[in-house]
Amino acid sequence: MVCIAPEWVIRGHVDDHALPTLNFTPAFRSLMRGRGMHDPGEVMSFLAPNLGQLRDPRPMKGMSRACRRIMDAIHAQETIGVFTDYDVDGVCSAALIHRFLTGIGCKPPVVFIPDRINDGYGLNMRGIDELYSQGATLLVTADCGITALEEVRYANTLGMDVIITDHHEVDEKLPEAHAVINPKQTDCLFSGEDLCGAGVVFHLIVALRSLLREQGVENLPNLKDELDIVAMATVADAVALSGLNRILVKEGLSVLNSALRVGFSALVKVAGIKKELISRDLGFILGPRINAAGRISDARKAFDLLITDDAGHAHLLAQELDTLNRKRQIHEQKVLEMALQQLKDHPCPGNVTIVCGRDWHIGVLGIVASRLVSLFSRPALVISIMDGLGTGSGRSMVGIDLHSALAQASGLLNSFGGHKMAVGLSVSEERIPLLLPTLNDIIGSQMNARERTFEVDLRISPFDLTPTLLEELELLAPFGEGNPEPVFLISSMEIVGSKVFDDGQTKLILKHSNRVFHTLRSPVGNGFCEKGKFLDVAFTPVKMRLNGHNYLYLSLKALASSR
Repeated sequence: MVCIAPEWVIRGHVDDHALPTLNFTPAFRSLMRGRGMHDPGEVMSFLAPNLGQLRDPRPMKGMSRACRRIMDAIHAQETIGVFTDYDVDGVCSAALIHRFLTGIGCKPPVVFIPDRINDGYGLNMRGIDELYSQGATLLVTADCGITALEEVRYANTLGMDVIITDHHEVDEKLPEAHAVINPKQTDCLFSGEDLCGAGVVFHLIVALRSLLREQGVENLPNLKDELDIVAMATVADAVALSGLNRILVKEGLSVLNSALRVGFSALVKVAGIKKELISRDLGFILGPRINAAGRISDARKAFDLLITDDAGHAHLLAQELDTLNRKRQIHEQKVLEMALQQLKDHPCPGNVTIVCGRDWHIGVLGIVASRLVSLFSRPALVISIMDGLGTGSGRSMVGIDLHSALAQASGLLNSFGGHKMAVGLSVSEERIPLLLPTLNDIIGSQMNARERTFEVDLRISPFDLTPTLLEELELLAPFGEGNPEPVFLISSMEIVGSKVFDDGQTKLILKHSNRVFHTLRSPVGNGFCEKGKFLDVAFTPVKMRLNGHNYLYLSLKALASSR
């Protein structure tokens, strides 16, 4: 639901004299100043990040010990096993390790990707046994393992050394691994950098490459070429798109648009993309196709797509992923419809949406949760019940730490994990009814300030919305936590038309100063569709290309009756 703002907090206004030496519109320069950038050099560095701004990965906690062990394995020609997750981040992480090791002439690592339905998330005994049976003496986890105390202990009893690379939240006790690389460790020098799993792995292979170069090894892989994989994982995993992640995604998009690897090239073709790729394409078009394999089939197909150099094989795999994605959409729509009907019959008021059903396909729970967040502007949990046990996925919104909320409600849960924007959980069926009131109170404490006020970047006039400004705003992408989409406010916009759709969403036609604006579909609620009514409108401008022409739409964020 679009926020109904009782009080606006306006961070700035359009100032013609803001950062005057920069060749941008006054609105854009004012936006940059409002986001704390008072130096032209700082602005340009933010708009055009480069690899020279990346940090040396070797001081990251656990990195030196991990690199020494992997180097020993390389020199001794040991078999290295990789255990990864089945989502985009996990598949990309494993592909990075595989491509690096084969790129320096090592034999390919043996890779285990668990089955979402039969294995569930995280390091497990079956995978350890399978890697051990293939001769692995060193086990490297990717995008998982940080809470796997028993599993790591079991691997150690088999004589396997374990190196954990992960980015999920850290418990007080760590597994007894040979090395743990996770920037969320409190005493890690990279603490505060919200890297995804592939981002952590990328720093590992950068450190390994540096060691190999110091040892005189020549013809090492150019790791810039791997940033397309890192960008894909970073955008798809909903981590903060600021700091190091902004650099990785910006540079990764440049790689994607300059020299597509055969796997991505095939995926772009079957997806029908015929323009320059942007971060939204990774999150909403390519990412879901990669994810579809692990959601309803075998994630190995996506992994094979990322490591193959055979264009023909890549095309067949991309077609299969595209087919799986269409099947995933059918499952998703079915679960979403049941969830929305459940909410219609039993409304879920308050600060969190929780829905559950029997035998819902667990591969689409996270996607449905994201859809519910978008529809109702609050965190959402979607739970599938089977044999008395609920398996759930949750998604949050900027400013709400869902992982922290689950930690406070952990007494009701069998297990949980993830990070502040995306979580997974297991809960006994009889405890599910207790989750709503408990999480409603916990999340409410985080949302109180948000509900009293609504913050916007700038108050602007309709004449500030120019094609030039829209082009300038594209320089700010990719957007996410740490770098949110800009939100502008125009006061006293008149409703001159509206259309309500079957799903309850509404399109408004607004007018101000003889300019007419169309909004994207959104759930605006009753009382905000009345023709002739005047509204204060907070929105993000969106440029959409239709039939070869660019059109401006307003993506509504908050509304208030004009005073």
